[in-house]
Amino acid sequence: MNQNIKLGLIITVILITSLTYKAMKPKRKVVNLKKEIIYNDPEGSEAINGKIDINTSSLEDYIKAGITSNLAVKIIDYVDTVGVVEDLNEIKRIDGIGEKTAEKLVKKLEIKPTKKKKKKLNINKSTLKELKYYGFTKKEIKAIEKYKKENDIIYSNIDMIVVLGEKRHQEYENILKY
Repeated sequence: MNQNIKLGLIITVILITSLTYKAMKPKRKVVNLKKEIIYNDPEGSEAINGKIDINTSSLEDYIKAGITSNLAVKIIDYVDTVGVVEDLNEIKRIDGIGEKTAEKLVKKLEIKPTKKKKKKLNINKSTLKELKYYGFTKKEIKAIEKYKKENDIIYSNIDMIVVLGEKRHQEYENILKY
């Protein structure tokens, strides 16, 4: 009998606990959320005249100007790599930006005066992407890679004149380091 009383008490405690839990259990509410993008518009925001500065704009500025985040990230990466965009036609060097896309982007971008300069390019440590970003042609990139493979290193501007030719080297002599 003792066991039956214990069993009865245990069942009673379990029932009371479950009933109490159900009464105290918070009810779930279904909330329908609307998707909307809210932009923070700090003082001095870009795009006042409808164009944004390619050299200083943030991802949010690009999106606000109607440029997709995918393209914006590529442009920002380009600017971070080269240091400063001096001509809007440079964006054609970015993978995924062809002539038509560049024409659309140029309508939304501008270059404001800046004291920043192109970053120096270490020709011996540069990647193919960096060489393309700095405006080297496919033929020149192949010649640079071939020269480095044959000689291990490009030592100086004299080596670069051999690779690129004197006229083309003059365009790059101020941004190359060895």
